[in-house]
Amino acid sequence: MQSTSYLNMIDSHFHLLSMEKKGMDLASILQRMEELSMEGIEIGLDADDLALRTARFKGYPFIHLSAGIGPWGVQEGMPPIQEQLAEFESQLSRNKVVAIGEIGLDNHHAYGTRQSQTQLMMAQLELARQYEKPVIFHNREADDQFLSLLGEQSFPQQGIFHCFQGSGELASLAIKQGFFLSFAGNLTYGANKTLQDLFKTLPLEHLLLETDSPYLSPIPLRGRPNSPLHLEHLYRFAAALRGMEVEALIDAVRGNFHRFLEQ
Repeated sequence: MQSTSYLNMIDSHFHLLSMEKKGMDLASILQRMEELSMEGIEIGLDADDLALRTARFKGYPFIHLSAGIGPWGVQEGMPPIQEQLAEFESQLSRNKVVAIGEIGLDNHHAYGTRQSQTQLMMAQLELARQYEKPVIFHNREADDQFLSLLGEQSFPQQGIFHCFQGSGELASLAIKQGFFLSFAGNLTYGANKTLQDLFKTLPLEHLLLETDSPYLSPIPLRGRPNSPLHLEHLYRFAAALRGMEVEALIDAVRGNFHRFLEQ
């Protein structure tokens, strides 16, 4: 298992149950995260996973939980949207979360239709307003739709665009609306120079970093299942892009993350 010498790193987005399905040893990973004073958000994916995740991870105070139904919730074979939303709200009403997400839009994969994805996302945005929670957005090749959304609505509790890989225009509008932009291991990939150039220019006070574990392992671990313990590679790369010391970037991201939690 990859280890690190850095303390206090924030991983704003990871999926522990998905890591477990890949055969990863959660107990060891969580123990090491605690030893390194790491902190972050374990991200919900489905309507019915919050109660299970709450029970599994209640003994780890450095793990915060979100809950949401991603755009895959409208793919063929899934229960009707209203049925999923009813289960989701039932679990949401009985368990603590720091955010609603990940939710959003995905034009890369054939998840239902644009209309059904939008219907699912908008219903959860209404729940976020009802529960006064920030949102965590999934955006895959849907910049135009999110530009429209951010131009038409306000987000009092703000939120995070996870695994940001959108345009400079979307980044600017999201920041204007008070969102944080979270960057994942794909920032380290050689083909993503445009994303790297954008990352250099963004205001530090709106940046977060994440692993999206078990996905998007950074260079030099690309192709292997990802873990929050691989985060050091992303922090080193990101700090070099911005001409910062790694420890200074860790401090800045940690401050941003705690501001997010306090919204």
